[in-house]
Amino acid sequence: MPNRLLLASALLLLAASACAPARLGGAQGEEKPHWAAPDLDQAARVFDGRTRHETTLRAMLGDLAQADVVFLGETHLDETTHRLEAAVYRYLIEQTGGRVTLAMEMFERDVQPVLDDYLAGRIAEAEFLEKSRPWGNYGSAYRPLIETAKEHGLPVVASNAPAGLRRKLAMGGREAFEQLDPAEKALLPPELFPSSDAYWRRVDNAVRGHVQMMGPSDPESRLFSAQSLWDNTMAHSCAEALARWPKNLVLHVNGGFHSSRFDGTVSQLLQRRPDTRVMTVEIEPVQNPSVAEPGAGGPVADFVAFVEARARDAEDGTHAVTVGRELCYRLHLPARAADAPPTPLLIWLCDDGFTCDDGIDLWVERLGAGAAIAALAPPYPETQEDLQVGGRWFWPETFDKDLGFLAEGIGRISGYLLRHHALDPSRVVIAGEGTGATIAAAVAAHAGEPGLKAVALLPRGFSKLRDLPLPLPEEGAAPPPAGDAVSLSVIAQAADMEWWEKELADYRGTGLGTSLALLAEDPWRRERQIEAALGAALGLAPRARTEGARRVHAALENASPRARFWARLHALRAAAATGTEVAVLLPGEEARDSTPLDLSIRAADFARPGALPLAPGPFGGTTVVVLPAGLPEEERAAWRALEEQEVLSKHSRFHRLRVALPEGDKALEAVLARLEQEKRKNVLIVPAVFCAAPEEMRRLRGLAAEHDDDMTLHWCPGLGARLGLARGE
Repeated sequence: MPNRLLLASALLLLAASACAPARLGGAQGEEKPHWAAPDLDQAARVFDGRTRHETTLRAMLGDLAQADVVFLGETHLDETTHRLEAAVYRYLIEQTGGRVTLAMEMFERDVQPVLDDYLAGRIAEAEFLEKSRPWGNYGSAYRPLIETAKEHGLPVVASNAPAGLRRKLAMGGREAFEQLDPAEKALLPPELFPSSDAYWRRVDNAVRGHVQMMGPSDPESRLFSAQSLWDNTMAHSCAEALARWPKNLVLHVNGGFHSSRFDGTVSQLLQRRPDTRVMTVEIEPVQNPSVAEPGAGGPVADFVAFVEARARDAEDGTHAVTVGRELCYRLHLPARAADAPPTPLLIWLCDDGFTCDDGIDLWVERLGAGAAIAALAPPYPETQEDLQVGGRWFWPETFDKDLGFLAEGIGRISGYLLRHHALDPSRVVIAGEGTGATIAAAVAAHAGEPGLKAVALLPRGFSKLRDLPLPLPEEGAAPPPAGDAVSLSVIAQAADMEWWEKELADYRGTGLGTSLALLAEDPWRRERQIEAALGAALGLAPRARTEGARRVHAALENASPRARFWARLHALRAAAATGTEVAVLLPGEEARDSTPLDLSIRAADFARPGALPLAPGPFGGTTVVVLPAGLPEEERAAWRALEEQEVLSKHSRFHRLRVALPEGDKALEAVLARLEQEKRKNVLIVPAVFCAAPEEMRRLRGLAAEHDDDMTLHWCPGLGARLGLARGE
């Protein structure tokens, strides 16, 4: 029930005759303004909810006209949804000769007299809006329905229970219900009917991350809960409307949850009037209706209408339109013989702050001979504390929408790669670290393709997962064959184990296979554990290990994410080259009987062609290497020699190298001033250290701040990522 939306004031008229053009919009040949929305025939795709076969809008409307009650289940903010609702209402009016009673969740029963007065013309619209407590998006979403009713002199029923009474009964239960005064009783059903256990399971699942919203679970408390009063009262209102206007069809507009799977308000109505001919429509906004299809499993409605999500009304103070965007990735395909079996596919999601290039760097050397690797770029670029541009996967405020975009994008990536490359569809693995691991777990739990395996390594930012309802088994297809089952393996920190034990228990209740492992305490075993988890999911034979191998470690002076990642890459390469056991040790972790790796940055190593990073951009630029304080004079001289030799211009005539000292006329500020005078305005600034701490990068940025408007400044926190290349490793 997430949205409320914008509707154009001009309503679409439907042709009533059988020979009319099969077009839901303006008259054929009518010239529309450039800002008009597409005709509904173009913006909606309809399926028979029971057979899952595609049908047409006109065929659906013809069937709806034969019902006693039609429930339109909506998301409250979507523009195209409200355009479709207005079209359905007008069509039913035409087909029935005006015998339609509109009933709406959006008005509470105590404002019925105000609604009646407005429809009869006894009060002006301003007074109606002042007294009827309309929803915030009434003008753009629901006003067209009310104005159509007013135009045709048709009744409208305020079907919802007043909020004050819902709260009163939810707190006081049966005793409060029995003590209502006559005026209050008139606003509620005389009798409350229970909802099914399956319905309450869906309710609990929808709010599973918000324990405070779930309330007591005993049948008596649930009978008098706000959710029960909501459904009972709307159903009772529909039953009363049928009795008062027996020749009229009742069209009820409500949030989709209240009528989905013929439960909620629909079930409540049928308990009151078992012989009522009910039809339901679930309206679902999607980015591209032309490729949308109903999900597997039992029907959610008699008809499912996928409508184009073009625009929405205000939510948390903002309006929005929906436009497409790209999800980028880097691809590695292993060399393979023509007759070789298909290879597995790893879809890798890095942690926040990193890029798809980092993902390729991390896994190609370790798994690349045996697996294709698609490393995804997080969709939200952002500048990190160390001034590197990385990315993030989601924002807490839009987690569900971001996950939907990513799940669809990951599905399209795997589909494209499986169609065009010799890959094994039974060995597709989505895996990630940190926040990328959280997305991998969410995709497995909510949008898993048959046979998908997911591996979540040290997830971060995962609390939002509990805000998402899970796909319940009774709402889906029959359990897949064993080979098509979806699985999720999680490796977690000790502090997170309890949270994940509970979450994975919920996942198992939906039929998802899960496993949970604690990250190894021994730093020298962690990378082996992570690699083994991915290899097992991909069906790869474990890499041979040398028993009793010598231990080495990378010791860091600062524990920034970038420093840890670069040290990790360097350590893994050292392990692959020497067969040693390696670990990245953070400040405070003991080296024990381990030998440190050399992470020092020396000018002599970076004389190698291609070792120094180049300023990005199509027309070249200048790399400014900033030397740290306290560097021995011979090392300073070695860097100055590289500058004098113009080592970068030998690599590319459009690039230059400049060396900045901590002080004097060669300090960073002076070097940038001279470059600006030379009209060299595209500059990459990088300290000559393995990886500078974020505070050092911010200090350097402060020194360069006066050039922000006149030069394009790029930043790199150190040379650690290129150390292996510089040394020819």
